[in-house]
Amino acid sequence: MGISPTPEQERDEFRVEASGRVPWPPLTLVTRERLHSALDLGVRAPLTMLVAPAGTGKTVLLSDWVARRRRSGEPVMWVSGQSPGALTESLQHVIGGDVPSPPDPIVVDDAHLLPAAMVADVLQVLRKAPHAVRLVLATRYDLPLPVSELELRGMALTLRSRDLRFTDAEATALVQAHASAATGKDIELFQTHTAGWAAALVLAARAFAASGVAVWPPANQRPVLDLLLGESLSTLGDRVQAMLLSTFGPGSVTGPQAVMLSDDPDAGAMLAELAGNGLLVTAYVADPGGEPLYRYHPLLVELLRRRAAASADDARLVVAAQRRSALYYENRGDGATALRSALGAADPEFVARIVLGHGPEIIAAGELDLVTAGFDALPDGYLADHPHLIGVRGLLRRVSGDVAGAVMDTASADDLAGAMHPVTPDDDALAADAVLLRLWESRYGWYDVHAAIDRARNLLTPDSADGDRRHAVLAPERLAWLLIELAAAETWADDLDAALAHLDEALVTARMAGHPGLVAGGLAHRAIVQYVRGQIQTAAQSAQAALDVVEDQLLPQVYAVRAQLVLGFAALNQLDLARAWSWYERVVETDLTDSDTVVTALRSMLRSVLLIEAGRLDEASTELTRDPAAAGPLPSFLSRDLALLRFRLAILIGDQAGVDVQVRELDRSGNASEAELIRALLSLGQGDPRATVTLIDRVLEGLNPHPPIATAAASFRTVLLGRLGDRPAAEASLVDTLNRVTPQRNLHALVPAGAEPVFLDLLRSHLAGPNPQPFAAAALEQLSAYLAAGSDIAERTLLARTRPDAHVSPPRRLDAMVNGARIRLTAREADVLDQLALGNSYSEIAQALYITENTVKTHLMALYRKLGVEKRSAALRVARDVGLA
Repeated sequence: MGISPTPEQERDEFRVEASGRVPWPPLTLVTRERLHSALDLGVRAPLTMLVAPAGTGKTVLLSDWVARRRRSGEPVMWVSGQSPGALTESLQHVIGGDVPSPPDPIVVDDAHLLPAAMVADVLQVLRKAPHAVRLVLATRYDLPLPVSELELRGMALTLRSRDLRFTDAEATALVQAHASAATGKDIELFQTHTAGWAAALVLAARAFAASGVAVWPPANQRPVLDLLLGESLSTLGDRVQAMLLSTFGPGSVTGPQAVMLSDDPDAGAMLAELAGNGLLVTAYVADPGGEPLYRYHPLLVELLRRRAAASADDARLVVAAQRRSALYYENRGDGATALRSALGAADPEFVARIVLGHGPEIIAAGELDLVTAGFDALPDGYLADHPHLIGVRGLLRRVSGDVAGAVMDTASADDLAGAMHPVTPDDDALAADAVLLRLWESRYGWYDVHAAIDRARNLLTPDSADGDRRHAVLAPERLAWLLIELAAAETWADDLDAALAHLDEALVTARMAGHPGLVAGGLAHRAIVQYVRGQIQTAAQSAQAALDVVEDQLLPQVYAVRAQLVLGFAALNQLDLARAWSWYERVVETDLTDSDTVVTALRSMLRSVLLIEAGRLDEASTELTRDPAAAGPLPSFLSRDLALLRFRLAILIGDQAGVDVQVRELDRSGNASEAELIRALLSLGQGDPRATVTLIDRVLEGLNPHPPIATAAASFRTVLLGRLGDRPAAEASLVDTLNRVTPQRNLHALVPAGAEPVFLDLLRSHLAGPNPQPFAAAALEQLSAYLAAGSDIAERTLLARTRPDAHVSPPRRLDAMVNGARIRLTAREADVLDQLALGNSYSEIAQALYITENTVKTHLMALYRKLGVEKRSAALRVARDVGLA
């Protein structure tokens, strides 16, 4: 077994991993010692800000400073504002208290591009733990950070444009690095008109080097840069200019990408030379020897864009590059990038081809605006002549919330697909889109679900008797989406085995295609199927994986809500009520307008069971009175779970008629095993526990009921055998119960039995024995913690009402008027009060109630507060006076 790394080793590994792409300083670098000294001073404080517009040399300065520190062995991290993932991890280390002392400096270039949420995290860290960070932020404008406050405390330094302006000496060195023939008078001229602005100085020097004549630009900065950039670009060869015009669109490119876009094999070498000269192209590299990423300065991008708009020849270069890009990315399966490039190429036929072939892939990734732009780019009446696109438009309208438009497109696409004999991939795409939309409609009752399922299965695997049919040729993303929709319809149709099989196939296909959104969708749907089959822990793993594949905020709501519901039930299953409520609140925040009946029913059930656990039985009753809105009969698993939950509530409120109704509902909905098991449990009311045990055994051994209710019944049997004094049989039943609980950690099923002293006594005794069941200790710990919190429903269960001594004592009074205010004790506080009246010590109370001494003290503090007293004797006196003891 390996040795776990120390925290210091983990931090060192993180430093290496997160060091980031540090830009290469230009070959014409002028080291600015005064600013290096300022940075050395500033980095001793939590925050150093470089606030200045584009072209002032922030990135070059910081890259030179970082390189110098690293050469001297001083660690420093570089983060780009465009890709700030490493900053997120660093802030998490800070919040977790895992930072070196002093902390390593973190340089964030282009900090103005940081998401607002991350800026808020930085703000929080600077206010709560400023000494845990050393941040150097380069930004074009001030960020909402407590800079003034920190400066007053000597904990921040700000360098602005006036500080970054090149001094006369620095300007001389910079200009002569680019134009060695420049005289002092020339440099003075440049310095006067550029005011020490780095980009303008470089451009003026390059223009001078090419022409030998000093440039006299006007004072306004925009014309200055236009003139300087124009002069500098004109000194470059035609191939270099053509390369820049072909590659500026993305804003940053690698050498191979530049070759592809420009169709010039020397494009990478040209960019390397430009970056070396510091001409508004900066090279970034993550690892020594790695492929550089060349980022164009925004001023250069803007000038090139205006050149393309003003010149037909330049515009043709841009269009040709976009077309090459579209072909390149289409061939590599990147539909979104291909469509963006095709839109830039202004070729409707090309756009239509990519929308048809890759539209579902792009829609499933959440880029609805991009597909909308694709349709907008098509001429009027185009779809009338190219009807294969109607299915894609239907998918777009469906996901965008245009239900009426989606329904109309579904009918049109279905009519077209039905009238043709598929012979091309385009025909297959239309047929698949039509079936996919019909599957969606079937879950809302707008189309027959079984007909939709049969059509989908026949499309995927044609009937062998139909010799003329061929297998549909579908792109993997379209196929994965179709399989997910098929599984959703099969879930509604109660064919859970087929749904799981198709979801497994969808996940393999989506992973092969590298489509995170569809992988997450398949996982979220699989989590629902696993949950309704009783595989709660397995379902939770699928649900969490769905959220992990794609960041939660980017996961489509129709998928996210499924994962959140399952995780809520899983938390409840492990008796973590706070976490279950938290997941439910996230579900409530989700717009369920487009969700099907399965989702809305599960949301209602999660809320109901949480209300029951909170003792809010009236609210739970109101919630469960309404049946989920559905176009037809509910699937048997929904009918089963609703009936079992309503049965539990009817028991708690003493509604015998309601109990009978739910047993009949289980029979009616095809859940005969569960109905028979409920009848076995209810037979306890006839006063023959041994007969009840026999009935429970018969059902568990022969009828294979739903795992959660089977586990509850096994724990029920354990309590009855304990009451009968049959210790060996009770021990064997306890082990069987724990074996049922263990695979899916189904602790919630133990709650009614766990509230019975005989069950906890058996569990403690079992743990003290020679070979305890592996999950027994965890079950006892979690049950004890759950019971220690107190529950108003513990005394209302079927087991509590059928205890041998249940008729001796009337229901315990829990509420009274104290000092003019009505108070109510929890059941556990009442138990502690009774033990207090017996004169028991903390340890004796804890032993009697199977709780810890700290829990006893917690209940006593709550009890004293409610009674308005501070001592044991006063508590007993007031409790007797008001009838609580």
